[in-house]
Amino acid sequence: MQSTNIRQIKAAIWDQAFLGSTCGSCPLSRVVAVGKRKWQLLALIRGWERWYPVECVRIECVGPQLLQ
Repeated sequence: MQSTNIRQIKAAIWDQAFLGSTCGSCPLSRVVAVGKRKWQLLALIRGWERWYPVECVRIECVGPQLLQ
């Protein structure tokens, strides 16, 4: 699923870091943080040192899902 909702992306990145059942990525590589500046979605790419503007972030389920 592709998303531009910053809360949804942050939740997926948190899950990626602590549970490992989702993966947030963009066309460049994995995303480790997101933010907005002047109404533009910015992503911090794993292994890179600066923020890059992206149109959306792809969220994928990669591991076992937890029952709630």
